[in-house]
Formats: sequence, structure tokens, C-alpha cells
Amino acid sequence: MTRHSFTNLYPITSLLLLLNVGFYIMQMQGHDLGAIDASQIRNGEYWRLISGTFMHGPYWHIAMNCLVLLDLGRFCEPLLSKSKFFSIYMLSALGGAIASYTWSFRGALQASPFAEWIPILFDGSYPANPVGPASVGCSGALAGLIGMMLVYSIKERNAALRSMLVRWLLMIVAITVVIPFVFHIGVDHRAHIGGLLTGGICGLTVTDYATSETSLRWRIPAGLTGLVLAAGLGKAVYQALSN
Repeated sequence: MTRHSFTNLYPITSLLLLLNVGFYIMQMQGHDLGAIDASQIRNGEYWRLISGTFMHGPYWHIAMNCLVLLDLGRFCEPLLSKSKFFSIYMLSALGGAIASYTWSFRGALQASPFAEWIPILFDGSYPANPVGPASVGCSGALAGLIGMMLVYSIKERNAALRSMLVRWLLMIVAITVVIPFVFHIGVDHRAHIGGLLTGGICGLTVTDYATSETSLRWRIPAGLTGLVLAAGLGKAVYQALSN
């Protein structure tokens, strides 16, 4: 009987866990790896949209996020294949980061969505003073995986999956509501909503859940998101070690 290690069975989940833990260790050593800070991103530090999703706050923050990632990864990676799992995770992370960044501007919060959202996205007429604290964490990506699985359970009418979704949703509620309430810590729900919607949209586009890894339809997006990940994290580490 052949025995496989966790990294062999779930290579993408293992990689993501390693990156999150590695970044946290560098944070504990005093390195600034680039949180999702609207004012800094507006000044050209766009790599923060990637690096911020691998940074975390207190120890319980990374512990809970890694626990949810471990649970989600063991289910989603075999179901989706490595290429789709990685692509949807990274797209959801980026969607959550962009939502957090965009909604950090006063104009987007004060006016109607259609009055301020469209100028922010298309013609670059940003409100003068961004507001809101910097954001960190992979919760947006995790919410995206849950959004994708929610769409999948509806499309496939998978009753067994719905019980697992309840467990994942309870974990997310614990991370985003219960623990922050107990410890009096702010939560970036903008990133969670952005990630959830991005993952849901990705779920609508997935029709071949068990497709082989040789499918170019998902290997190309996985390769592109991999390049974005490498560039973003590489820039973050370079900046941190240079300062």
C-alpha cells in the first residue's frame, strides 16, 4: 500500500500554508512586508494587493486562517484540480484586496455606489484623502473558496457539501465576528465581501470540476496568477530586506 505525504496529496494547499507562515515569521522579526494600505497603493505600491493577503495580525489570526485553509484545501484541491484551486484562490485574494483598497476612500463610502464607484474604477478620479486602517490576512481568499463551493453545491445539488459549507461558514463567522468582538479588533469585511463575490463568479464559470491538469483552459490562468504571486511577494520581500 502506497502512503502519500500531505504535501504530495495537497501541494497547492501546502504551498499556501508555507507562504502564510513564512510571511508571519518575517513579520515577527520586524519586517514590513506591505499591508493593504490604500494611501501606499495609490502611491504606486501595487504589490501590496498581493503581499497583504499573506500577512496577518495577532497569533490567533494566522492560526484560524490556516486552520480554515487546511480544511478547505483538503476538500477543494482534489475536487477542482491544482490549477483551478490555485487560480480561484489567488483571484479571490486579489478581488478581496481590490475591494478593500477601493472602499477605503471616503467618497466611495459617503456617496451612492454608482456615483463614486465608477469614477474610482475607470477614470482615476480618486477622492483626495483615503481613510480606513491597513488590512492584512487571507480571509478574502478563503471567503472566495467558500463562495465558489456555495455556487458548486447549488449547481450540482450536492446535499452532502451543504453540511460542510455550514462548518466553513461557522469558521468564517468565528474569525470575522466572534473573535474580533471578544478581543475588540476591527475586521475588514470589504475584503471578505470582495473575495466571496469573486469566488462565486469563478464558480459560475467552472463547468469541468474534475478536469485533468493538462487542460490549458486552467493551466494558463494558473501560470499567470503564479507570475503575479511571485512578482508581488518577491517585491514585498525585497522591500522589507532593503529597509
